[in-house]
Amino acid sequence: MIPHLLLVEDDPIFTYLLEKAIQSVELPGEISAFSNGLKAIDYLKKEYQKDKQYVIFLDLNMPVMNGWQFMEKIETIAAVSNVIVFIVTSSNYQKDIDILMENHFVADFITKPINESIMKGVKERIASKFEG
Repeated sequence: MIPHLLLVEDDPIFTYLLEKAIQSVELPGEISAFSNGLKAIDYLKKEYQKDKQYVIFLDLNMPVMNGWQFMEKIETIAAVSNVIVFIVTSSNYQKDIDILMENHFVADFITKPINESIMKGVKERIASKFEG
């Protein structure tokens, strides 16, 4: 099954670079980009299906609905069994990392900038969750 890739990021340049990184490691999936968490939550409320897989790349600092608020909302919409979240942020504040890594949806915390090596690790985490 090919996962749906959701890029929840307010910076269009980083969104573009993330798309290129996804392509460079040949991570399969249909990509949808959202400029804030509310748009992504609205999409999931309408489109989420238990028999599909979702990979979410989530920025923490965004307008309208930030990544923290998104994480609160997703728990009411989706199941951990078919959703994996990668927190993507420029912050490497250890307290944030510790709190987010306790969330069952979160697979990893990725500090910007993203590179091919990081994306290879992401691809392996996704494969181990959905193929393992």
